Amino acid sequence: MSVELKYGDSGRLRIDVPVDSILVDFSRPRGVPLDDPAAAVAAAVSAPLEFPRLQDATIPGDRIVLAVDRGVPQMPSVVAAVIHTLLEGGAAASDLEIVLAADADEPGIDEPSIDEPGANKYNEDPLAELSESLRNLITVSHHDPHDRESLTYLAASKEGKPIYFNRVIGDADVVLPISTLRLDQALGYAGVHGGLYPAFSDDATQKRYRAPSSSDWSALRRRRCEEADEAAWALGVQFTIQVTPGPGNTLLHVVAGDSQAVAKRGQELCTAAWFHEPPQRADLVVAAIEGGPDQQTWENFGRALFAASQAVNDGGAIVICSSLRCRPGAALQRLTGMRDSESLLHELRRDRTPDAMPAALLAEALERVKVFLLSDLDEEAVEDLGVAHVGSTEQIERLSRQFASCILLGNAQHAFLAAPAE
Repeated sequence: MSVELKYGDSGRLRIDVPVDSILVDFSRPRGVPLDDPAAAVAAAVSAPLEFPRLQDATIPGDRIVLAVDRGVPQMPSVVAAVIHTLLEGGAAASDLEIVLAADADEPGIDEPSIDEPGANKYNEDPLAELSESLRNLITVSHHDPHDRESLTYLAASKEGKPIYFNRVIGDADVVLPISTLRLDQALGYAGVHGGLYPAFSDDATQKRYRAPSSSDWSALRRRRCEEADEAAWALGVQFTIQVTPGPGNTLLHVVAGDSQAVAKRGQELCTAAWFHEPPQRADLVVAAIEGGPDQQTWENFGRALFAASQAVNDGGAIVICSSLRCRPGAALQRLTGMRDSESLLHELRRDRTPDAMPAALLAEALERVKVFLLSDLDEEAVEDLGVAHVGSTEQIERLSRQFASCILLGNAQHAFLAAPAE
């Protein structure tokens, strides 16, 4: 049986294996990608869930800020549709501003710089689908969580944590968050407001959220979601625009309206598309990360590894297929040599560097299974992590013949495999 998995912008992995060795083929989500994302956005914001039309929710003279989280598929189309709707409602282009979240894999001020060709950067122009006359009137800025002068303090959370936001967002009359819906079970997901907070907060808050220990227990994950909701409430945000990702750089759905109504509907849509229940664990899970440079991140490597690890047998193998080019950060580099794994994992779970969560997940996975990585990284950079370097898709096909059972998982950064009952 011949099956295909897509990875990166245009990579294709074809595997020819006996039909009875493939337990499940989850190479694509359930659902059909939208033909016209901009039209879907316009329709969603003009008929939102439990909220007035976006056109009616603002008044002329309002300073309106679109807070755009990283990794939103079809981002320029989504932004253009929101802006056109606002202009039709009477907003002036000069009163609009876009703030983009920082790249998750960018090094902080206390980390070594990665300035090399191919390093992951925010490379999409949010105004790409607008006319030149509009482009000249709308300001675009990038959030910098390290710049204290660009932050504003709003309040203290009920746990006594300071709530900081990007100053442009904090000073706006209307804030419109735009981010990607994920399953509640997804690694590091902080709920429907997670693309606003901590995405546009200070560095200390972002570090708290990305510490591996923050995802250890459901109670801690719930607390993070509640804090994000509390921060959005303090900012006065009630309306949100969320997209359900499809394969590659596509969208399945656009949902807008009251935040809680969007969260509820979003979980229904994500579950229908991305929640998979394999009948049993497999000896091999091949997980692909499809999409452009904004999807080829260590953050998404961690999500893919987490999804695959739910349904792989101990002693088996996980293959991650990607076009990842960003070199490992400080936390991942600590895996070099894999000294005493117990003490290393203990340290990593308290690490708060940008790649701490994928590093801790990888350390845990390597205790159970063999991990292989197809990427655009050189062999030494991969193998220093204790991961087997894959140089070609042919290697993966040969590898697949060595295992009695296999699960294929496409767009693994969005998907979730429910652990089969033992």
